Amino acid sequence: MRGAATLDAIKGVAAAVRYWLPVVLLIIVAANQLRLVWTESLSPWSGGGFGMFSSTDSPSNRHLHAFVQNDAIRREVAIPRDLQEAVRRATTLPTRSRLGALAAQLAGLESAGSIRWDEIVLQVWAVDYATPGLQPRGRLVRTERFAVAPR
Repeated sequence: MRGAATLDAIKGVAAAVRYWLPVVLLIIVAANQLRLVWTESLSPWSGGGFGMFSSTDSPSNRHLHAFVQNDAIRREVAIPRDLQEAVRRATTLPTRSRLGALAAQLAGLESAGSIRWDEIVLQVWAVDYATPGLQPRGRLVRTERFAVAPR
């Protein structure tokens, strides 16, 4: 009898786990997305996509500006086509590490010139809409500065 009761208890726990596991996983994914939106500026349209219907802040409404600078000069850098995937990833979730990887690639391209640059500044911007009137405007999402290694 005791073995049958233990087996029934195990079956009950297994059934409860099968029932609650998807719910718990969905809550974890949603909570992680909210954390990334608030702490790392993740586009609400990405990750689990839970915020896509509450925001116009989609990855296609974000853009990146890159600048190289030293004490005397600040110049905007044109982003090459072959870095567009890295730019898309960096604007969707602009963490310091993603922006740093992009800055390193840009520094490699810019170091071939005759000017010595001290740092690269990356800015991620989103299109926002003013109320009232819904006039489009730019909103700075994140800016990071990266030192350029001396050549």
